[in-house]
Amino acid sequence: MKSILSTITVLALVVVLAGCGNRSASTVKTDDSLKRVQEAGVLYWGADVIGGIPFVYEDADNPGTYIGFEMDIAHAVAKELGVKAQLVIKAWDTLVPELQASSFDMAMNGIEDTEERGRIVGFSNPYFVYSQQITVRNETNGITKLEDLVGKKVATLSGTAAEDILRGTSGIQVVTNPEIIYSYDHLEEGKVDAVLLDTPIAAAYGATNPKLKNVGQSFGEGRYVIAFRGEDQALLNAVNEALETLKRSGELKAIYKKFGIMDQHQNRIGVL
Repeated sequence: MKSILSTITVLALVVVLAGCGNRSASTVKTDDSLKRVQEAGVLYWGADVIGGIPFVYEDADNPGTYIGFEMDIAHAVAKELGVKAQLVIKAWDTLVPELQASSFDMAMNGIEDTEERGRIVGFSNPYFVYSQQITVRNETNGITKLEDLVGKKVATLSGTAAEDILRGTSGIQVVTNPEIIYSYDHLEEGKVDAVLLDTPIAAAYGATNPKLKNVGQSFGEGRYVIAFRGEDQALLNAVNEALETLKRSGELKAIYKKFGIMDQHQNRIGVL
């Protein structure tokens, strides 16, 4: 009897487990992210346009419209997916939370592939290689490298690789801002001693300001990536394929040359 009962118990357990397995399989969420975008006919992407040169910014000749190298990339990627690109404007330091809240399909706005950020969102393949550039006032001497910033007050954009570098260097007083332009305004006004930010930003705001200058060699090479919600792997894969197509065709290089940011660093990611 004990043997029979044991057999019945085992068989019952197998049936229960099989049923649970079937229910689990049926409740697994399908990744319809690419289908969702293609059926909508629109790829919504999040970015900040305040102080957004050369990424995405308002066209001075056509108020209310936006241009920039990332705007061109967004349209090119969307075209490869067979849809239209639609910009959703949000503050830079809210892009990841807004992405997670489904305010848009992807975030592309000089987002660096930091380890911390990679734990909460998915990353595309890199589309641009940047490095860090120090900017000071014209009358400032003696600052050309990271070590020279020790004992100084240095501004940067919050949530960036530049902030991580500054906070990882003992003796630097770090001042973070939610928008790019504030850091350079504070430098010009004498509220900080220097700014540390990515090379495309420094080229747009440091090199073009007659009261400021970029100094020393850039350092701390990194990569810009497009961020996605973790569950949207199908969309991420499709965007990666689109980026590779743009690299092979030379379209990505043409975009960078158009905005004056093409350099030898881009060879590292296949933009030749």
